[in-house]
Amino acid sequence: MKGIVVDQSHTPLPYVAVKNISSSVNRLSKIDGKFEMPVKGGDTLLLYSSGYDSLFFLVNREHIGTKSPVEILLIEKYREIAEVQVMHKRMADFDVGYLPPIKGVQIYTGTNAVIELNNLSGAKSTGNPRELFAKIPGLNIWENDGAGIQMGIGGRGLSPNRTANFNTRQNGYDISADALGYPESYYTPPIEALQAIEIIRGSASLQFGTQFGGLLNFLIKDAPAHTPFEFTTRNTIGTYGYFGTFNRVAGTVKRWSYQAYHQFKRGDGYRDNSKFNQHQAFAQLGYRISEKMQIKLEYTHMNYLAKQAGGLSDVQFAEDPRQSFRDRNWFRVNWNLLALHYDYDITKNAHFNFRAFGMLSSRETVGFLGKITQADQGGNREMIQGHFRNAGMEARFLQKYSLSKDKSDPKFRGGLLIGARYYQGNTTANQGTATGGDEAEFRYINPNNLENSSFEYPSRNFAAFLENIFFLGKRFTLNAGIRFEHISSGSSGYFKQYVIHPLNADTLDIFTLRDSNSVVRNVPLFGLGASYKVNKSTSLYLNFTQNYRAINFTDIRVNNPNIVIDPLIKDEYGYTGEIGFRGLIKDYFIYDLAGFYIFYGNKIGLAPKAGTLYKERTNIGNARNMGVEAFAEADFFKAFIKDTKHGLSLFINASYIHSRYITSKEPNYIDKQVEYVSPVIIRSGLKYSYNGFTVQVQGSYNAKQFADASNAVVPSGDAVIGEVPAYYVMDFSARYTFKNSFQIEAGVNNFTNQTYFTRRATGYPGPGILPSDGINAYVTLQYKFTARRK
Repeated sequence: MKGIVVDQSHTPLPYVAVKNISSSVNRLSKIDGKFEMPVKGGDTLLLYSSGYDSLFFLVNREHIGTKSPVEILLIEKYREIAEVQVMHKRMADFDVGYLPPIKGVQIYTGTNAVIELNNLSGAKSTGNPRELFAKIPGLNIWENDGAGIQMGIGGRGLSPNRTANFNTRQNGYDISADALGYPESYYTPPIEALQAIEIIRGSASLQFGTQFGGLLNFLIKDAPAHTPFEFTTRNTIGTYGYFGTFNRVAGTVKRWSYQAYHQFKRGDGYRDNSKFNQHQAFAQLGYRISEKMQIKLEYTHMNYLAKQAGGLSDVQFAEDPRQSFRDRNWFRVNWNLLALHYDYDITKNAHFNFRAFGMLSSRETVGFLGKITQADQGGNREMIQGHFRNAGMEARFLQKYSLSKDKSDPKFRGGLLIGARYYQGNTTANQGTATGGDEAEFRYINPNNLENSSFEYPSRNFAAFLENIFFLGKRFTLNAGIRFEHISSGSSGYFKQYVIHPLNADTLDIFTLRDSNSVVRNVPLFGLGASYKVNKSTSLYLNFTQNYRAINFTDIRVNNPNIVIDPLIKDEYGYTGEIGFRGLIKDYFIYDLAGFYIFYGNKIGLAPKAGTLYKERTNIGNARNMGVEAFAEADFFKAFIKDTKHGLSLFINASYIHSRYITSKEPNYIDKQVEYVSPVIIRSGLKYSYNGFTVQVQGSYNAKQFADASNAVVPSGDAVIGEVPAYYVMDFSARYTFKNSFQIEAGVNNFTNQTYFTRRATGYPGPGILPSDGINAYVTLQYKFTARRK
């Protein structure tokens, strides 16, 4: 039997699963929606695809042997924009795609991307970000953690420091320490547990927050709906003593869905004194109240203990990047997240979502945190401790509408999103003298009278937002958004000042100074976007959005021997504009070309403090980042051979960023390059695939960058300031799936064994140069068992 699968507008649907229930033969519809199936009269075919109602089709004798394919209609579960949904399916083989303008209770416009992880090549156990984000242009990545414990990425010239310039979420809720006061992410979910990663920039990002970088959302795999029980285990061994195991159970029983996973990984690390072990666990329980309502409860836990090798000076790095001069430094994290989701499809055009979330977490570091030029003489150590407690809730309502009396007329349609968010947090930051020794003992000597400081940082935030997307005819789309932020933050506590004898360094006197302050801001923000569909798979887009970044807790106070804080430091503000052109040619070529301009007012950074030996964290001035970024991928076999099982694809991802300070209180900084901006970033890869076999080689290049606003080329003695030289890295990965249950993965990262670094740390986990990993290899074996329904 020849068949063709179409939707309600008679658009062919690719990659629809077709199963002959009578003979258990499976087929998949091709890019043009067509399929061929061996049948006999009376057979039943089951057709199913994500986003569509499953269909049972009874084969009659007149369906067999026809010249023209039999048309089979699938009905959408939700009335989305059909052409965009089809394009998303066509992009599945590229591991990266674009989000539809409307999905659920969210609106997506501008530079958005979704990284599909199911078939992505690379080191998933260690979460290598070079491979993970290889097809997202303009991302600068800090690579001083070879085990994937913490992720540091920044886009379009923004700092990669713990991904703090992105609004970082998991399944739509916050996972950072404090969304506004301390937006750094110590927790990254296991890549092996993820279905996709969404990156949203442009006007639509206002619905998620004020950050300059936009949204970074990790989507955990859904529980499978087709089986009551599924078990997956993945076990990885690698160089430097690495071992990782990931185990997951999941399924659906009647109205209940469930899943739980646990990941454990440990290793000795690339450098001396860098061993670690980490546990991650996740549990989700869902209940479908009715066909229109469902509820889910999620709990996430992560803890790890890592020995910190400390930083190196430039001379030490040149001698041996694997050496370490700190053997008493440790870092510990305990992260706990709880979230509740409620979804209600009121009608086919009206959707409501409510989510509540909370966090109770901590991070602690203990050791000798002095400059790398100072030897650790032993004795008592310094300990910095942070406790994070926060909770919030967010509600969204999206209404699709038509302004035409004729509901089938597509000329005047739209979607209105209204939402509100309430968030409250409290962070406790302590710094004092801890016990000596060289073990991982996190205990203050005088917990009730700390030698350095003890502060509480309360925060409260209320936000309301409105987004409207308007479809003018079949080609033009207009999107506008507004957001109002009420932010209240403060600090309360004490710090100590010591009077030191200038000759013998004895302590002459100690002063305890108490400090308390509160700041309230009301911030309105606006965004506007437009797109024009040149044809069914090509679009031109334009976006503008305002940005805002409140002062972080670490911008207010920290006792660090390497830096001082400007007491007059201010919030940052600015805006982002972009124009781009993206599309898809059939199913073998995808591309995205964009230009952007970011104005960054009151840019906070690090610079030498005039007349002293200190580095100062202060508002350097107003900065401007502008550039172009491009991504393209082509599959050469698909371009010339129809219906081939072979694939040979080449991708290239390149960006050029011209970043400068345009005004500053220090005239010497004007026209200087913004710190940690690599002007040229290029990533490219070649992948061959056949049936279940895939092999890929990938290269990454970053041009030189600077660690401070003075653009110092000659490094300081403590290695905190200086140039970060250009570098390139090559990665190899392979994967083979067999018998539908087993999969083996292997790879070699940095197989040319380049010696390089991406960061000069001012404090933890340095200070000094933090070397990136040299050559390292891994092998992963996966087994999946799926129980059949009775």
